[in-house]
Amino acid sequence: MKTTYLGLELRSPVIVASSPYTASARSVAQCAAAGAGAVVLKSLFEEQVVRHAAALDCASAGAGMGDAGEYLERYLGDAYRAEWLRLVADARATGIPVIASINCFASAGAWIDYACALVDAGASALELNIFLLPADRRSSSAEIEAAYADIVRRVAGAVPVPVSVKLPRRLTNVLALGDALEGRGARGVVLFNRFFEPDIDIERLEFVAADPFDAPAPLRDVLRTAALFTHALPRLDVALSSGVHDGEAAVKALLCGARAVELCTAIHRGGYEAIGRIGAFVDEWAARHGFDSIEAFRGRMDFGAAGGEMLQRVQYMKYFPHECGG
Repeated sequence: MKTTYLGLELRSPVIVASSPYTASARSVAQCAAAGAGAVVLKSLFEEQVVRHAAALDCASAGAGMGDAGEYLERYLGDAYRAEWLRLVADARATGIPVIASINCFASAGAWIDYACALVDAGASALELNIFLLPADRRSSSAEIEAAYADIVRRVAGAVPVPVSVKLPRRLTNVLALGDALEGRGARGVVLFNRFFEPDIDIERLEFVAADPFDAPAPLRDVLRTAALFTHALPRLDVALSSGVHDGEAAVKALLCGARAVELCTAIHRGGYEAIGRIGAFVDEWAARHGFDSIEAFRGRMDFGAAGGEMLQRVQYMKYFPHECGG
């Protein structure tokens, strides 16, 4: 069943998220063959270039080669970017829309350079993978969120394709930021980004990487946010990337107003076939309920829908007895 997302015509609302499953032309072809409506290519990380250059610079300094950091960073950056530009071009050959994903430091220049290069290579849209870790107690939430909006303003003003933003969960008022992003040129938001999370090995007393994969439970929280966005900011296209593991979850996302869902963990657990299974479930469910298109039911259960008071509840008190004991 077709949908539109970021102005792109998609044959299915199922998009493959930025992940190892979109990191090569071969894997993108598998996504397309399985029925994906679009792919978000694995993020181009400025951090990877900078860290690699720094490591090599340390090694060269020990060998008496002097300060080669700037040269290494430029050389590695050009090679890394060329690899991603080839991926965009090769992925386009599959015939499905290709959305490029970027993650940079706060430097506006890098965001614009990468964005323009990826669009020139043929990206149909951009997904900005932004997260500014709030580790400075002197930085207010307003200052941090203004930095998000400024990145979007600069990138959206520099490229002719639609721009979406993959939002983090840790925001004071996600709707206020969404409003600011729309005002700076964003066409959509993705709910929500999943970041690297540390865990602790209590026997070795070391930090270790936590499980990188998603679980079904976060869907409940994301549905509320999707319903809010659809009602309050209807011109922003919403995609869900948290908690969507099966067709039922995809239908719930669409009912709350999402235009698409992004998969990663579902593919990890069920293979590329999960893409087709979820798409088929949406089609079968819609036919069973008499809907001939996604737009016929999308947003039926947004924040303004009849019975939407359930979305406004944040406490469980009505579900517990007033008194305990016999």
